[in-house]
Amino acid sequence: MPNESLDEIAAFGIGNLSFYRMCSDFRTHENFDRVSNKLIFISRVYSVARGLGGRWEEISNAIVSKSGEIDEMISAVSQYEFLENVDEVVRCHQYLDDIVCNTLREFEVNSVQRASFSSKYLHFHAPDSFPLLDSLAKTGLASLTQGFRTKLKSPKPYARFCERLEYFMTEQKLEGTSLRHIDTFLVDKGRSARAKASYT
Repeated sequence: MPNESLDEIAAFGIGNLSFYRMCSDFRTHENFDRVSNKLIFISRVYSVARGLGGRWEEISNAIVSKSGEIDEMISAVSQYEFLENVDEVVRCHQYLDDIVCNTLREFEVNSVQRASFSSKYLHFHAPDSFPLLDSLAKTGLASLTQGFRTKLKSPKPYARFCERLEYFMTEQKLEGTSLRHIDTFLVDKGRSARAKASYT
């Protein structure tokens, strides 16, 4: 697998490369300033800042308070590629998402799933393990897997996305393909699907 923290092409640009390097060099979560910087930069550049309600300090403190658990989970998940460990990928994502949502709820900020932010944050820490979830990738994936049927009961957004992505990657024999490459492909398909829908 390519190393996105070292390879500008694998990272799909120097902007992404800088985030991969930041999270590779400062992987752990015991330091408030580092966590806050990672959280702010990633959420602002990837257009998920508004959903966090400006509660950077509070969310950072909440993450630092659970640093041991978060670091242990990310470290364990990062030992495997996505297709080898889907259940643990979803579990780790849900753990972070719960921290974010519970913190926002304390300050009466809409705390409906922040799955997109959590997926992006975790992806930069373990790029081979955590797929990127956003609306375009979701739309693109749906357009390519129209015959897919979930086996999960009331799945949350990221679990549903990962289950569908696992199906797509397995069907298309994409084992070993970088998740960043797949995300770029899905986003392009999502744009095309939306453009097509707007003309019908």
